[in-house]
Amino acid sequence: MNKIKAVLFDLDGTLLDTSPGVLSSVKYTIEKMGFQSLSEDALEEFIGPPIRKKMAEVYGISDELAGTAMECFRQNYGREDLYKAEAYPGLTELLDELRQKGYLLGVATYKREDQAQSLLEKKGLARFFDVIHGSDVDGKLTKADVVNLCIRDLAVPPQETVMIGDSLNDAVGAKEAGLKFIGVLYGFGFKSEKEIEALDHIGIAENCMELKKYF
Repeated sequence: MNKIKAVLFDLDGTLLDTSPGVLSSVKYTIEKMGFQSLSEDALEEFIGPPIRKKMAEVYGISDELAGTAMECFRQNYGREDLYKAEAYPGLTELLDELRQKGYLLGVATYKREDQAQSLLEKKGLARFFDVIHGSDVDGKLTKADVVNLCIRDLAVPPQETVMIGDSLNDAVGAKEAGLKFIGVLYGFGFKSEKEIEALDHIGIAENCMELKKYF
């Protein structure tokens, strides 16, 4: 196996528990758009994936209307809900240790890039990362697109980079970009080890501290 030189992290459900703010703005958007209300379980599925894509999938609406819903979400989310997030236990220690060991670190998220940057700065985490990339204004970039932007800026071959994430989107994005993948169980996506074991992966972690053993 090639030596790992760079580590990319998903944001929602991997670096930060952003569920309170995301759910608040999803509920606001659904009400504002006049869409049918959803159960709590259904609402939680909006945490992580692109909002535009998820709105179209759940409500069977056109891409144009889904884009309007995405903008409604982003405008509300950017006011206060964005900052209703907390780092997972042990995260700061993990990032500090990875930096000390010489790894290049990046964030590859579906969050709008400026919002991701602002949130990580607010939480005192931006200082750990060499690069932070997120969704474009239209919300049309795939996870692999965002990952590729990160490895381009880090100037590290994909085979020497690992992606850490909590969902199928992260695993697929990593595979499409040629990265190794480590799945975490403490986020919003994966509910069991079996879900990760069915995918291409080099590791599974139940918490941030467990991630240390892979580096």
